[in-house]
This record gives sequence, structure tokens and C-alpha cells, in this order.
Amino acid sequence: MRIVVIEDEDNTRYGIMNLINKLGAPYEVVGDADNGEQGLVLIEQLRPDLVITDIKMPQVSGIEMLEALKRKGHRHQTVILTGFSQYEYAKKALGLGVLEFLEKPITAMDLKETLEKATEEQKLQQMAGIPHGHAAERLEHYLQQSLSQQQAPDLSLLAPLAEQAAGFKVDEPFGICTIYVGDAYDRTAARLKSGIEQKLNAATHSDKHCVFAVAQDRSLIILSQPSAPDTLAAFIRSIVPNAAITVSRIRGLHELYEAFASQQSIRKWTITMNENAVILSDSVIGNFAAEALSFPHNLDHKIRAAIQERKADDIHRSVQEWLLFCYAGHYHPQHIIDSCIRLLSSILRVIGETYGDETVFHYQKEWLQPVLTAQTRSELKASIERVATDISALGQASDTPAYSLIVQKAVRIIHERYREGVTLDEIATMLHITPEYLSTLFAKEVKSNFSAYIKNIRVSQAKHLMLTTDRKMFEIAKSVGYPDPKYFSRVFKEMTGLSPAEYQKIHNGDS
Repeated sequence: MRIVVIEDEDNTRYGIMNLINKLGAPYEVVGDADNGEQGLVLIEQLRPDLVITDIKMPQVSGIEMLEALKRKGHRHQTVILTGFSQYEYAKKALGLGVLEFLEKPITAMDLKETLEKATEEQKLQQMAGIPHGHAAERLEHYLQQSLSQQQAPDLSLLAPLAEQAAGFKVDEPFGICTIYVGDAYDRTAARLKSGIEQKLNAATHSDKHCVFAVAQDRSLIILSQPSAPDTLAAFIRSIVPNAAITVSRIRGLHELYEAFASQQSIRKWTITMNENAVILSDSVIGNFAAEALSFPHNLDHKIRAAIQERKADDIHRSVQEWLLFCYAGHYHPQHIIDSCIRLLSSILRVIGETYGDETVFHYQKEWLQPVLTAQTRSELKASIERVATDISALGQASDTPAYSLIVQKAVRIIHERYREGVTLDEIATMLHITPEYLSTLFAKEVKSNFSAYIKNIRVSQAKHLMLTTDRKMFEIAKSVGYPDPKYFSRVFKEMTGLSPAEYQKIHNGDS
């Protein structure tokens, strides 16, 4: 174990170093300093396993030094040297990962027992997969690990660590506050955690606390004993306006995972109540009288019509009406999500009719999954608005002009089935209209008769295959819907002025 000693009294510092040297392996003093400023530089350079430091020193105090090291992410165990009169001041170091307080004058036996405790602590944490370092950081790591693995913490391992890091009694009541920040996690979690810790440390109340992040859930947890803090909401939302805040009480840390899972479920009620307006708890949910939600068919029809007519403004306007409907009543959040999924299924059917099944397959997961997993009102809103944006862009990017729904469907069928030799009569049957009506409507809107339109598609595809593949001419003819190669040649010359062989010879090598 590599040790650094920081003490402004020379006799005390040299005495500690001599005692450690007499103990021998596995202990080694790798550096010493007589003030906190030098100690800070020394620790950054040497990265020791254990720091033994006085509290009150010239220039930079031991507390200030430890705070600076913690901000820089240093991980080491710490032993504080203190006089009896300094003990209350020393308690401020609890949140900085203090392993032990040694009261001056220090005896050889006290020092030996402390070093043995540090060694056992290091071994224990390594066996549990917890990195060595500040006790507070190790506590955070262990709590993160327990929640990520969806299991209750091992109290035999947690109890001494929790006592050392935060003064917690694991079998006494706690307050637990979960702050869900969602997509803002990566850019805000570190700043939010630091700000919460500073505010809790500066508070005048005597509550003990621990703040840690759960990356998999994109949230922060505040554990506080005996109660959950209730004055941080404004600060939290100043950094993450749409944070969802939930609070509850537990009888001890053995209930931590159960409480966390419950808060994850409660969190979805922000879809109904708005995450900006409420701190959620079991009692808040219990007092909420949910109404029945009747699916708004009129809005469904309105959105579908806007999609069919490719009117981007109407699509966005109708989607906003849908969101207002969802938030206007006191509905259960799962009922709102279910209705949104029903709406998206209806939209996807229209997309399939208008743009083809390939487009549906492309967007199905991209649209449905974010709605199914939405945790807050803002996430659900963003997911639904994204659908409106995608549909508008799809309409603008489409090569198909804004035809009537019948002609849109006919054009889609032609592009999907021209290789099969599909006919006007077959398409009319699929659309439940007469061939004469389809022919008239098609010519009016497309400005081309059906026969010329499908011939152009087939010949264009044949040209592409001639220049990009080694297929035989009869194979190309068949692949574009002409089983008879001779008939294909006649149509090709009619459309291009060249036979297939002449076209291929002239354009040989072009792409």
C-alpha cells in the first residue's frame, strides 16, 4: 500500500512515517508534505492508495485539499489527523471519503490498526468489484452496481461502507429521490450531481446524504437519512427543465431496489401530470382520479386525410391537436400511450397505401419504439412530433406528384408489380373500381395513359439492366414483365427508336 503523509507539524509527520516504516511490507511511504498546497501537487503526481492528512494546515487546509482532489477524480482512501477540539470540524470530511479519524497524539497501536483496516477495506472492495478510492465514491459505485444489476444490496458489505462514507445506518429509514433526466443525461448528469451535492453540503439541516448516477436509467438518485430533500426541485429544473422527480420513503437500504423500481413505474405519471409541475410520490398518485379515455376517431381521420393530401401544415396542426387532447383529460399514462400506438398504427396503414410497404417497414420501429418507452410528457411529445416531421419530409421527398388517393394507390401498385405483368383491369379490381373509371382518372391526373406509363417504367428498368448486368436479353425481358422477348424488342424500339441490341452497343461501357 502506497502512502502519502501531509502534516504541518514536523515531529508528528516524521513520527508517523517512522512508525509506518517499522511496520514494513505491505506499507510504503512514497511522499510527504507540510501543507495542503504541496500535498495536492504531491498526490496528483504519486497517486497513492492512502493519504494521511491533518485538517488545519497553512495555505490550503486538509479539507480544501481533499475537496480539490475529489473534484479532479482522485481515488484513494483517507485518514484524518485531528485534535479533540477539532472533531466537530472533522465531521465535515465525511463526504470526502474518510476511512478513519486518528486523534492526536497518535499511538503506534492506533496507527497499526488503522492501516490494517485500510488494507482489509481495499481487499474487500476489490473482491466485490468496487474500485479503491474515496469511501464516498466506493459507496456510489456499489449502489450503482446494485441498481444496475436489479438486486438488493448486500448489507454485510454495504453497512460498513455506508457508515464510513456518509454516516448512514443501513437498517434505519431513508428518503429516496430519483431524478430522471432522459436524453439530457450525458450533457447534464455530472453538473447536476455536483450542484446537488454542493447545495446539500451547504444546507443547515443535519441529514446525511449520498448522490449517485444510474447511467442505464439516465437518472440520479439522492439517498438521505432520515428524510428526502424537498427543496431542490427549482435548482434541478434550472439545469434540466423536463426532469421527472419522484420521492419515497424506505425502512432501510434492503428496500432500495424495490423503491427504485416503484419510482420508475410512478415516473410515467408525468405524462399525465406534467413533469414541470409536480414531484411524484405514491400519495400523489393515489389521490389522482383517472378518467376513461375514449379514442378520438375524428382526430385520427383528420391526421390521415392530411397525410393522404400531403399537406405538411395540416399534418403538424392535427398532431398538435392530438397532443392537446392527450393532455386535456386526467387519463392514466398507459392509456395515453396505448392511444398513441393505436394512432401510429392507423398512420402506418395510410403510409403503406400512399408510399408502399417498404416505407412502412422503414418507419415502423423508429416511430413505435420511442412512444412505447416514453417516460415523461416531454419524451412522448417529442416522439409524436418526430412522426409528423418525418411524414412531412416523406411527402416533400416523394417523386410521386400529389395525386388523388386512388391514383396514388394505382401508381404504387404499378411500381411494385410491373415485373409481374400487372394489367389495368387487375389494378382496378384491387381498388374496387371499374377499369374505365381508373383509366379516365389516371390519364387526367398523370397526363399519360396507363399503357404508356407502365411501358416507360419497364423500358427504363430494362435500360438499367442492359448497362449494369451480364444478363441475357430474354432474361432482362422477363424480369421487367415481358415473357416474350420479341414483343419486348418491339416495345423497346417503339419507346427508344433503337432495338435492344443497338441500344446496348451504342451505350456499351456507359453507366
